[in-house]
Amino acid sequence: MMILAIFDASLFCLITELISRSNLDQNRSAGWRTQHSSAPVSHSPHLASKGKIDLLAFNSTFGRAIARAPIMTTKLLFLSKRSQIASFTAGLILFFAFGGWTLELPSLPVSPANALKDHVRYLASDELTGRGIDTPGIKLARDYIAREFAKYGLVPGGDNGSYFQGFDVTTGVAVKQPTALALDHGAPLALNEDWTPLALSNSGKVEEEVVFAGYGITAKDYGYDDYAGIDVKGKIVIVLRYEPPPKDDKSPFQKPPRYSAHATLRAKANNARDHGAAAMILVDLNRREEAGQELISTRSGFSRNTNGVIAAQVKHQVLEKWLQARGVSLAELKEKIDRDEKPASMPLPGPKVSMGATLEPIRQRVENVIGILPGSDPKLKNENIVIGAHYDHLGMGYFGTRDSSTEGQIHHGADDNASGTAVVMQVAERMARSNPKPARTVIFVAFSAEELGLLGSRRYVDHPPVPLSTTKAMLNLDMVGRLKENRLTVFGTHSAKELSGIVTEEARRLGLEVRESDGVGRSDQMSFYNKKIPSLHFFTGSHPDYHRPTDTWDKVNADGMVKVSELVLATGERIANMREPLNFVSLPSRPPSTNPGETRSYGVYLGSIPDMDDSQEGVRLAGVSDGSPAALAGLREGDVIVEFAGNKVQNLEDLANLLGSKKPGDEVEIMVLRTGKPVTLKAILRARS
Repeated sequence: MMILAIFDASLFCLITELISRSNLDQNRSAGWRTQHSSAPVSHSPHLASKGKIDLLAFNSTFGRAIARAPIMTTKLLFLSKRSQIASFTAGLILFFAFGGWTLELPSLPVSPANALKDHVRYLASDELTGRGIDTPGIKLARDYIAREFAKYGLVPGGDNGSYFQGFDVTTGVAVKQPTALALDHGAPLALNEDWTPLALSNSGKVEEEVVFAGYGITAKDYGYDDYAGIDVKGKIVIVLRYEPPPKDDKSPFQKPPRYSAHATLRAKANNARDHGAAAMILVDLNRREEAGQELISTRSGFSRNTNGVIAAQVKHQVLEKWLQARGVSLAELKEKIDRDEKPASMPLPGPKVSMGATLEPIRQRVENVIGILPGSDPKLKNENIVIGAHYDHLGMGYFGTRDSSTEGQIHHGADDNASGTAVVMQVAERMARSNPKPARTVIFVAFSAEELGLLGSRRYVDHPPVPLSTTKAMLNLDMVGRLKENRLTVFGTHSAKELSGIVTEEARRLGLEVRESDGVGRSDQMSFYNKKIPSLHFFTGSHPDYHRPTDTWDKVNADGMVKVSELVLATGERIANMREPLNFVSLPSRPPSTNPGETRSYGVYLGSIPDMDDSQEGVRLAGVSDGSPAALAGLREGDVIVEFAGNKVQNLEDLANLLGSKKPGDEVEIMVLRTGKPVTLKAILRARS
């Protein structure tokens, strides 16, 4: 509540108008007060008076306000916190209208729900361009979080006394010269207008005959193989983007906008390489021409691991015109494949294509944001818990979007994961203002590059601001903005003996229903769990807006986020104040659910835990899940998978695609490098839940 003194009828009318526009109930007016009256004003129990109204003051739950003014007839008016704009405007009018007038106004608090929504609204705004690691918005988000941490009085926990812990990631490729593509000795096509190299392409040059290889898919278990009966060794293959529409439930293919593992660019390039092709040309016949986004950006493949083939995309109009002059229609071939779900591959004798690419990876600095709240207990303050959330998202959707037709549009990421970031900030603020402070130190972290494979949390556990052995628990928030019916999922409640009881007790007290998962989840808490730190992941559920531009701030449930914030605060304080630390439990292996919001699955489960570092060839393991097929086969932390089922593995996407081609019960040979020496192991794959 706020009191303003009005000295002039015209000013009163003006301010009354401002108040009426803010929908204030004017029946709450305090009434008239004259310069010689000492009687208390009616309906104003918080008002105190001294002298002839040369000092007006009130105390309320919101603070204290004092007004000093010349002695004159005065009208007092109450303003509620719902009319902050009108109050502020009125205060400015009074300030400039009367010399010597001073007015001390309290800082009216924002409700917890509005505070959370304000955070999400900004982080998911157009200005922040989707918080992609290759967009300007990621730095704006970083700075915003750091300012909030500083406002709360958190101690910087980053590099060189800052809040920022930096590390480098690959954000795409730079196209250098020479890079060119010409059809049948014609003039070079216009780079970035008619064609573009793909980010996963090898650098090099080739001039060869062309073979049409359908969708470039080999799904032998289903009896579909675009490479059957054609010779592509040393040649250039033309392949269609995506995959045929499924004919029935037995089909390995999926309906748009979802696609199977066979439809990924890397799977197509790998398959071309494995069949001996020298290069691959991708053509997209599904793209609407008016969208202006047919060519795939070189920013769409952040993992800079090449595939052993030169790979490019040519606009469908250019390629179709060139082939039609030779009696071939790509549109008709695609229609035939889609109708019959049978390959229609064929050599294209005569014409040759000359193509070459020179590509260099683009490395960019990104930062985790770390703020530390020192513990209050002389002994326990040397231990800590981590409360975190990733603040990066997909940017313009060139990488990770669930709908490829939206590439180039801002993917706002309100639920994923502006919501979790907002809750971390609110919990940090409340803990920082608590008295007494938590016994253990609490480290608040906003992780970057989660969308690229938990890179920010991996950086943290490998380079912590304090010894990782002192970290006794990790609480992660990823997608907590869509609470429905007071129900949420908490992963990892069985990663310590005490956690399930703590979480369920606090949830029950707050009127929340918690679904406990047997697994630990697939977000940033995994990096901590792999280091044998009890870890939780709070998650309010999936929705159709996941990884799409439609994940906007207006769809978050701010009141629900307050409840999640209360649960995290209560859980965090319980853990931080325990006299003895949590007892870590290694969870029994179970095929994990997919990433937050993800609904499709590659079908089989291996149980390997990859190190997300993409700087080497192969997939280095950060660990294996206990009792999993990987563990039973003898895979270990530090092994580097270089072959899977007889196929070369250059990166994690290779491994995922190869897993996607298998079914539960398959026995596969896996070759790993162990301390530099090759070791071959056998694993029996299990079904993924």
